[in-house]
Amino acid sequence: MPRTPTTPGTRAARPLHVLRGSLVLGVSVALSVVLVALVVAQQRLQVTAGDGISYLSIAQQYAEGDVGNAVNAYWSPMVSWLAAPLIASGVGLEDAAGVVSCVAAALVVGISAWLVWSETRRVLPAFVAVVVLTPVVMQAAPPRTPDLLVVAWVIGFLWALRTADRALSGSGRARVATAALLGVVVALGYFVKLYVLPVAVVSVVGWLLVRWWSGRRQGDGRPRVRRPWVTPVVVVLGFAVVAGPWVGALSAKYDGLVLGSSFGVNFGNKFSTTTNADGWPFLPVPPNPAATTPNEDFTPDVYRQGPFDRPTDTPAPGSSDPGAETGATSDATSDRSLAGKARYYVAQRLEAFPFYVRKISDANVATLPVGFLLAVALVVGAVRFRRSPFVVLSGVVGLVYFAGYAAITSSSSAGGNVRYYWPLFPVAVVVATTLLPRVWRSAARRGVVARVAVALAVVALAVSSFAQNVLGAQAPFVASTADAVALPVLHPTGMPPVRQLAEDVAASGALPDDARVIGSNTRTTASLALLLGAHAYGRSGQGYDVDSADQRALFSQVGIEYFLQYDDAGQPERDYSAAGTRVASFVAVVPCVDDTRGGGASPCRVDVVRLDP
Repeated sequence: MPRTPTTPGTRAARPLHVLRGSLVLGVSVALSVVLVALVVAQQRLQVTAGDGISYLSIAQQYAEGDVGNAVNAYWSPMVSWLAAPLIASGVGLEDAAGVVSCVAAALVVGISAWLVWSETRRVLPAFVAVVVLTPVVMQAAPPRTPDLLVVAWVIGFLWALRTADRALSGSGRARVATAALLGVVVALGYFVKLYVLPVAVVSVVGWLLVRWWSGRRQGDGRPRVRRPWVTPVVVVLGFAVVAGPWVGALSAKYDGLVLGSSFGVNFGNKFSTTTNADGWPFLPVPPNPAATTPNEDFTPDVYRQGPFDRPTDTPAPGSSDPGAETGATSDATSDRSLAGKARYYVAQRLEAFPFYVRKISDANVATLPVGFLLAVALVVGAVRFRRSPFVVLSGVVGLVYFAGYAAITSSSSAGGNVRYYWPLFPVAVVVATTLLPRVWRSAARRGVVARVAVALAVVALAVSSFAQNVLGAQAPFVASTADAVALPVLHPTGMPPVRQLAEDVAASGALPDDARVIGSNTRTTASLALLLGAHAYGRSGQGYDVDSADQRALFSQVGIEYFLQYDDAGQPERDYSAAGTRVASFVAVVPCVDDTRGGGASPCRVDVVRLDP
């Protein structure tokens, strides 16, 4: 007699099938994490730059118990919180950040695989998700920033949102518990990065609206939700309980109710191009005695502690008017009315959009096609909330995340950093693999050609992920690595020149502990400051000049002790007798005369000058 779904043979076979599937997925996720750990280990000596300097400096302050200085309104705390215990136990700064990245990668791959498997009850789609996502998290793990944690949070948020949605029609206790869980997850996202807080809020509102709209349609199959206000209220309460202490700490430090300052700082810049007058440097200072650079707190009242305005008796270069303007405003922002600001904002967003789309493809070329196909499927009714609630909810979250960055990206930064857009691809992968069984069944009804096309599309998804993120391949893919080289997985990258320079400086004793320094190349100086335990002043692009008596007076005013002069190695040596004493000189292949983001390295002579008081 053939077996039916109710026969004992089938009941015994199903748990065995689940066990085998769980084993396959468990091994594949473990292998994925091992590969991430190998990449992190091979790049452990890479020098932290930019945002990572601030996150690691703050983590070190937490590790040393300096909580008052570590509390920060601009940089979200989660990555520093997670790294701090490791640092306190003796793990190095960069290694601690690497451990956090490995944990984040495990969450991304593991939760994604679980979501796809639990939606499809098939191992193959979940395994495809693991294969496609592994190269992405391998490439995303080395940077010492919270961006991979953001990816992990987005995937975790999808799980929490699905859990809350499934409980809407259940018991009151289940609704309250899952809504509270969702509120806690939103709070964790707030700790990871402030940007995801509005993403979470809008996504939760979008979910409730979609659920309400679906409930109005015939055939939804679920009873109407009683007391619909309970879920949003509990979500808010769950968030408030977890996030409240941090908001209180920020508010106490900054003398007012503060959720964070990064959103206001970055969004405010979209309405203005106001800068200092040419030729007079803005000289920001570290926000506290433990900070590594001024970038450790961009909160306006803190960041502008240092000298900003030109002294009234100091003319601008080429100007004979001592009272020359200390600020220059672009004609584009001369209309300060609300309508003028709105026109400027919209024009800038339209100008930035092509850069934005390119950066999304830089993260992975498949993201936009998958998103487009999902949008078409929703419009034509091939995917409906009634049948695929998780897919629709994932689409809502992806759309909100996409629209949010489209509203704040700029053309001046060419769309911003690729890592800002990493979460979009994992969401697209989860959606595509969740729908894979339905697509395959539909293709099976249309013959061999359709099935071959689907199989090729799956292979192309995996190949594009590997080619971009591991091989750094150019066309037909777009390289996601800045230098378009293969990702080091099994071979070390060697000692970076900046780190070797830091070791040479430390061995020479040219800079004492806690030295206060500034340099003609601010970005390289900041990296050296982190490695040497020094404190770097200034910001890039200001043209700090040790030969300027006016600038040296500013340096003295804020307590700067040393100047690092970066010159091409072949240039004649400088005379520093008017400024101080050259205590050491080094030659290294580092970013030198180009003080911009991504400035190229070249043979460079670095002079360490002790400034006269």
